[in-house]
Amino acid sequence: MTRFLLTYLFCLAIIIGPAYSMYVHYDFSHSSDTESYLAMSDGDYNVNPVHRYRFVIPFAAKIIAIPLQAVYAKLWPHRAESLWPFQLAYFIINSFITAFYGWLVYRLLRLYSNRLAAVLIALAAVLTSRWVAYIAGLPLTDSLYLVAIAALLYSIKTNNLMLFSITVLSGALAKESFLLFAPLIIFAGPGTWYLRAGLVAGSLLILFGEHALIDCWLPMQETAAVSKETLVEIFIRHVHKTTTTIGELASVRGLGEIFTVFGIFTFILIYGALNSSCRTIWKTAVEKYYWIFFGCILVHALISGDAARMFYFGSALYAILIALTAEHLLTHLAAKKL
Repeated sequence: MTRFLLTYLFCLAIIIGPAYSMYVHYDFSHSSDTESYLAMSDGDYNVNPVHRYRFVIPFAAKIIAIPLQAVYAKLWPHRAESLWPFQLAYFIINSFITAFYGWLVYRLLRLYSNRLAAVLIALAAVLTSRWVAYIAGLPLTDSLYLVAIAALLYSIKTNNLMLFSITVLSGALAKESFLLFAPLIIFAGPGTWYLRAGLVAGSLLILFGEHALIDCWLPMQETAAVSKETLVEIFIRHVHKTTTTIGELASVRGLGEIFTVFGIFTFILIYGALNSSCRTIWKTAVEKYYWIFFGCILVHALISGDAARMFYFGSALYAILIALTAEHLLTHLAAKKL
């Protein structure tokens, strides 16, 4: 428990400052995503159909906002009935969940490197990304999705069938695009292939059942701003964005956006890719199923309007590569000193 707390609090300490600045200063009207999730926490599910079924974080924020509204009523009465309590609730929830993602990444990294310094460098790369401030500080649901991805990778690496099953069955409730990891789940997970395929089918049933329940309890009313779309229609609409996304990524701005995923730590990845010794270490230490994982991340990026943020969803893989490269560099430097 002490080890968990030390690592978890270390992750939280890195996250909390930038996330707080984002929570305080961000103009929430600039993002349709944040507007949708804030509305859902306030009981209005008549929002963009891409967002309206991701109820877990908005519902949790609604619960946490109840005592926060009482505090606001005492200290800042003019803000008690505004969205501020919900914004604060999202900041609290997402910061704690993102820190848990950091802990999961740390646990995964320890399976690839015994050198603590290398692991901490890789973990710092993950947690100091520009996107962490957004994910932890704003009314978004990506924090839970990151946990689902890390839990999936960890369960595959450790052959933990229980964690794998729970993650696969519930992952799509965090974000529907979790089903894009179906090839990874079927070809690389623990258990027999038909069990893994059955879990994917079960995940689909749970997802469509959840959509049906929300549509039944909270019928959607079409307006000028919101129109009804099925899950399949949403997916097809996103697929049509692929050519536009490729063009954007190929531009100078697009390359700059990709660089923001890890910032200065990107140079460690570049060094590793150019160094023959590091490439050999990568090939030896990193399982081949990570190629499938990266392919799934690439699909996320291509069908999304926010490709750089989607690339961050693969941060656990990049962290492994950074840790292995950092370990090689540290070993090389230590040998030189001797």
